[in-house]
Amino acid sequence: MLTNSPVQACHSVHTDSASPAIAALSDAVRKFAKTEGVTLSPLGSVWALKLSECLPYHRGRNKGLSVAVAVSGLKRVCLGDKQIVNDPGHVIAFHGDASYSAVVEGTPAKPYLALKLQLSPELIAQTLVRLAETDAHASSPAKRALISCEPLDDELAGSLLRLVTSFRDPADCHVLAPLCLQEICYRILRSDAFGVLRTLVSARDERLVKALRYIETHAARPDLTIAEIAAEVAMSPSHFAHGFTALFGQSPLQYRKQVRLDRARQHLLTSNASVARAAEAAGYASTSHFTRDFKSAFGLAPRQYAETLDPPRQNGT
Repeated sequence: MLTNSPVQACHSVHTDSASPAIAALSDAVRKFAKTEGVTLSPLGSVWALKLSECLPYHRGRNKGLSVAVAVSGLKRVCLGDKQIVNDPGHVIAFHGDASYSAVVEGTPAKPYLALKLQLSPELIAQTLVRLAETDAHASSPAKRALISCEPLDDELAGSLLRLVTSFRDPADCHVLAPLCLQEICYRILRSDAFGVLRTLVSARDERLVKALRYIETHAARPDLTIAEIAAEVAMSPSHFAHGFTALFGQSPLQYRKQVRLDRARQHLLTSNASVARAAEAAGYASTSHFTRDFKSAFGLAPRQYAETLDPPRQNGT
């Protein structure tokens, strides 16, 4: 199970000693990550990263619930007084809005190769509420951010493998991938390390989930405010913003931006729209502002992203 100790170091699991499920996942990720850098999947929340050189220092920022599974090389991550080493056979799970530093160790012969996932606030909410119905609570004190690295077990490896395999067929990806993400989210949140999130589930969360829906409905409005959303769910703006961020790992306005960008991403992929039309559909008045936000969220400019995930490439993965 995942833990939440101040310092964690994960030790390598050799491929020849890995279980069949973990070995199969490793092979699938290697086949999926065909190029250096980022390999996109048909889902905006899942991608692979391949780096064949050492990156001595990198600063990043986590939002929401992120998951990373390395199959080659390693990555050292520091968050405050916590330091973890992610290498083959282990999984990093990171929840919260926090900055971190990282060092990647990779070579052409042994690149850093990992599968990355960003689990949506809506999925987190649904999973936590269902867990609360089973009384699966924990007594850990609340923390601003949670990060953990633990051995990858066969159950989580199996759901990750099914997710990657679903990318090979558009129908499988459309129908089966969301089910795989549900299982992955469940197994992460069921762990001891993330028990603190389960303590946040209460009657208040019905209001927070309602706020989530309200944001999705009104995301394109440029005048949407924290005060308006809080009033809709009968909470003070400060209590609403704090509760939303603690539960979902990102602020209400960060989630609003995520919704807008994901809608634009879908618009680009399904309608062959221009970047300007996609920006307008997402509620952006400025195409340049939209392009900056899109690239920050997905790693590529909008048109480049759409060209990377055109139907011929999806069918050939």
